[in-house]
Amino acid sequence: MKQVRWFHALGLALITLMLSVTLWAQGDPKALLLNKLNEQFTATRFTADKSNIVTAGVMVALKEDGLLVYPANLPAAPVSVPKNGKLTQGFGDMFKVGMVDGIGIEGGAAAIPTHTLVAGEKVWVSAFGIEKDSILVQVVTEPYDDGRYFANIKFLIAKGSIPAPDDAVKMVSGVLEVQESQDQAAQEADNSPATYSAQNTQGATFSGQYRTSAGSQLIFLSDGTFTKIVGNGQSQGQFSVNEDTLTLTFPSTGFSQCIKIQGDKLIACNGSLQWVRTGNAPAPATQTAASAPAALAPPKYPEDPPPPPPPTPTPTITIGERKAQVTADFGEPQRKATNGPKEIYFYTDLKMKVTFTNGKVSNVE
Repeated sequence: MKQVRWFHALGLALITLMLSVTLWAQGDPKALLLNKLNEQFTATRFTADKSNIVTAGVMVALKEDGLLVYPANLPAAPVSVPKNGKLTQGFGDMFKVGMVDGIGIEGGAAAIPTHTLVAGEKVWVSAFGIEKDSILVQVVTEPYDDGRYFANIKFLIAKGSIPAPDDAVKMVSGVLEVQESQDQAAQEADNSPATYSAQNTQGATFSGQYRTSAGSQLIFLSDGTFTKIVGNGQSQGQFSVNEDTLTLTFPSTGFSQCIKIQGDKLIACNGSLQWVRTGNAPAPATQTAASAPAALAPPKYPEDPPPPPPPTPTPTITIGERKAQVTADFGEPQRKATNGPKEIYFYTDLKMKVTFTNGKVSNVE
């Protein structure tokens, strides 16, 4: 009798194994899951250093705060895990990433410049991966002044299991919200008619001069060109307008910068800088030459020119100031680094480095 029961149990086990093999033959669960994720969150293909887009996929908006990102040229991305409505970093994951990225960097992993993204900020999905206990989604930012940044978002699953593709999509959608389709992104990348460029109706009406509290300037001309002035240096490029978003392109570096238009203010999409409108921009040189009459007689009763506006006082930093005062005067830095009780703000556009000790300014270079 025991022998019959043993054969009966063996028969059930063989049937179960055959059924499992059949299901696997119909499609690898990992492959099916990855295909489903890529259908919903089409990955963007970047160059090897992630500085430029080769093939545009979808852009997604974060639905939770706290995503830590590292420069995209580093070998390993920091890992954030959704937990209680926020993206957090675990010690184990950060230790492993720091061991890889900290090699060759003066000051080690603590000296790596970082940004922390908040809900609403947009990033590109670049890759997917499946581990024993998690699904990984790698994302890449739009360029900052010093390049793009990246991160991995780790979605925990039961160890050794593969969730159903629809369940995985639902899990990822709880943190990343698709903003546009692949076709729309490709249109924007190709400067298609769907994008309002500075040469057509909406862009042609945008121009003006803008200034930050630290004195940096942006001058937009109606021909679609701009000039950025930081200290004694300046750079030129082209801009395009898509609804309330400006995209600045710097031909010398190939980088682009995203800026939101909010009335008389311009705010960097990453929230690091704010410009306030100070006046109209001068007319483009070609427009001035074309519109000037052949001979212009001096006015019979010339008016005195208006007095120039008073110079904008340049903010200063004094030892002992708190971080809030520095960022109120100069905006968020282009990158940050920490070293024990010290935190360093790098303002690359102003060629300035500010060191805080216990939250107060201790050195300015």
